[in-house]
Amino acid sequence: MNFLLIAVIIFLYSFQTLFCKLYTDRYPGRADLASPVFCVIEGVFVTLCTFAFGGFRFELSPFTLLMGVLNAVALFAYNQSLIQASVRGSYAFMNVVLLFGGLLVPSVYGAVFLNEPLSLVKIFSIAAVLVSCVLMNLEDIKLKNTSVSYYIFCVVLFVANGLYGTFVKMQTVHRDDQKQEMIMLTFFLTGVLAFIQLLMKEKKNTFAAFRLNGRCILPLAVCILSASLAINLLVLVLPLVDTAVLYTVENGGVLVLAALYAVLFFREKLRPVKAAGILLAVAAITAMSL
Repeated sequence: MNFLLIAVIIFLYSFQTLFCKLYTDRYPGRADLASPVFCVIEGVFVTLCTFAFGGFRFELSPFTLLMGVLNAVALFAYNQSLIQASVRGSYAFMNVVLLFGGLLVPSVYGAVFLNEPLSLVKIFSIAAVLVSCVLMNLEDIKLKNTSVSYYIFCVVLFVANGLYGTFVKMQTVHRDDQKQEMIMLTFFLTGVLAFIQLLMKEKKNTFAAFRLNGRCILPLAVCILSASLAINLLVLVLPLVDTAVLYTVENGGVLVLAALYAVLFFREKLRPVKAAGILLAVAAITAMSL
């Protein structure tokens, strides 16, 4: 049952990634405004959906408040470093850094603080997913003449993505009864930070940035709905599954589907190196699932 839920989470996060790209490509305003506008809308929608999922209940302990604030900062830093890194250097290398952080940091936290030992199968599977990510992006990694600032933002991206998953896990371990409240606070505060960013950028034209056309509204709606469902399912599954197992299977699954979407919808060629990466990720997922 747990792995069925994880499979649903994988599909939802892969839909989020796919439709977020479609929304960004179709956003009618300036490219640099697409992300903060998305974060504001996502913040409102995820907060309301999670409030409904939680039975319209909101109780906030000091620990949940702390986790919500820290996770909002991590999510905002993730969004900002993602944008800044993508305009400064290799998108493929950035994707590798992104996955390494999202997988390694929570897994180390689980092994060190939650007494979740890293068996040989876990170590093999984690390593296989990391290698598969490198293989899938290898042909597109170009680092010549890359500025130092690009690597700084990649480091921030690694840490922020890792901390985001770790803080969610910490919440489910210490105050599982308030996991929905933590998610609400995380996304609401991230939306507030993004709106402040828009105010500083646009001043009098802030609300004009939210004028969306029909081409981008549908992918935006699917994207934020997928994100809302995925994060609420994730906090339900996290207390039931070993941290390393969950994040390895989830990241590996999203990685495979993202590669297949690129071939199916964006007409990218499935070259031998990328195909090897997909097969390796599938092998890692299978090993973790046994």
